[in-house]
Amino acid sequence: MRSLHLTGAPNARDLGGLTTQDGREIRKGLLLRSGMLQHLTEADCAVLQQIPLKMVIDFRTEREQREMPDAVIPGVEHISCPILEEMTGITREQATEEIPPYYRAAIAAGFEAENRMTQLYIPLVEGDYSLDHYRVFLHHVLNHGNGALLYHCTAGKDRVGIGTMLILTALGIDRETILEDYLLTNHYCKAEVDQTVETAKKYSDAPSTEFAIRAFDSARERYMRTAWASIDRRYGDVKTFMTERLDFGEEKQAALREKYLK
Repeated sequence: MRSLHLTGAPNARDLGGLTTQDGREIRKGLLLRSGMLQHLTEADCAVLQQIPLKMVIDFRTEREQREMPDAVIPGVEHISCPILEEMTGITREQATEEIPPYYRAAIAAGFEAENRMTQLYIPLVEGDYSLDHYRVFLHHVLNHGNGALLYHCTAGKDRVGIGTMLILTALGIDRETILEDYLLTNHYCKAEVDQTVETAKKYSDAPSTEFAIRAFDSARERYMRTAWASIDRRYGDVKTFMTERLDFGEEKQAALREKYLK
């Protein structure tokens, strides 16, 4: 477990310590993944400053960022890099309707939610908007200076999950280790998901609604393997995909390894 133990961001964790296929290790305290930072406590901010955190890259939509702004951490640069252009089943924009959009989507999706979530991973690795922003993200990671870089979306699993998969692949981490890291979200976010299920009962107590929320808010092997299948079908493997579609070829991947591995 590589948790940062942040009260307001339970899914925040360090990629440091993961081991590559050739036996090297990601340096600790440099690459951090997380869910949203709106609820960070003063103690959480102090932990991040101690690391020290120097840059935050926000994958959320512009609307999500306006409605649920990150906590301000002195000395930390905030960069907006929205991976999705507008609201989908994996964003959390708010609204004034009686039933908030997230819960309305869960009620509507019901037992089809897992299938819908699976399909939502395809535009993350095929859509021009998403890929243009992942390209920007990778170059920020490569060119980042001293201190830690943290990137996040809302829950820290879908948009962040794909971004992490790209970084770890470039660093030489095997797919099973990438999958293990991806699925850790289910451990760190369990209490939060359980609370969301309870809140949903104000709007619907149907079993299909709980099923949908757990499908929306879980990291599932099927989701990531769907993204990999899409990439493999089009490009053969992720490294070729990064070279041909994200302008992040072997030279840049080697520079990333030099920067973040020991």
